[in-house]
Amino acid sequence: MNQLHELLGEALLSTKHVQHCAIIRVKDASLRASSVGLTLDNDQINRFVMAVKDPATSREEGLMYDGKKYKVVRADKQSVYAKYVSLVQNIKIFALLNKGKEGIIISITANLMILSIYNDSMHSSICVEATEKLGEYFREKDR
Repeated sequence: MNQLHELLGEALLSTKHVQHCAIIRVKDASLRASSVGLTLDNDQINRFVMAVKDPATSREEGLMYDGKKYKVVRADKQSVYAKYVSLVQNIKIFALLNKGKEGIIISITANLMILSIYNDSMHSSICVEATEKLGEYFREKDR
């Protein structure tokens, strides 16, 4: 296990509020490290990189991951946050209910992006805090 894999485990997965995570080098869209069980093909990595490089378009069009469209709720030069909320209509009360909440957090540094994915049993705020803290660590090292 290399240092980046260890860092993902210690900084993100250990919180129990990050389901999957990865470190991607933005310049060449190369996967530097990822958690066990996360499969990212080149097309998906390029979608994440484009979300980082063009935040305005990301906010307008959203972000596709794992066959689902995520609504981008924040996109700037340091972060991209996207949420997926499936809506199920409850016929008896004619209301839309939140069925599940999942999300993607990307923290952007000089050369890297830290990608974290959380599911509906996890707290997004803890995922955000851990991901941004790791991003800040890399920003301080100018990486």
